[in-house]
Amino acid sequence: MGVDAQADRCGRAKVAKGAYTVYKALLELLGLRQLDVYRKSRGSPSDVIRVLEPSSRKVIDIDLGTTRESLTYEEFLAKVKEAAEKQGIRISDRSWSTAMAKVKSMKGRAKASQA
Repeated sequence: MGVDAQADRCGRAKVAKGAYTVYKALLELLGLRQLDVYRKSRGSPSDVIRVLEPSSRKVIDIDLGTTRESLTYEEFLAKVKEAAEKQGIRISDRSWSTAMAKVKSMKGRAKASQA
């Protein structure tokens, strides 16, 4: 019997597979690779994302100051861009506009599905 079936039988809530893939995809649109994410829980919870910039092989930590799910996608991208640029990684204008267009198209699909 699989792990998922055992978790169901024990009454534990399952996390949807790929629940955070949107955030990872947004990072990839900016030309970054997500290595891992951890949550600091001292005081108010905060997510820290460890990111690789492939061309320079530079690894940086991006502290969002809050949890990812409490931010809109635009706020998430803005915080990532700001933190990356402070640490010497430039996000190209083309990558930025592509990511923002993707977010706007996701909003349009969400509104259409609600109607």
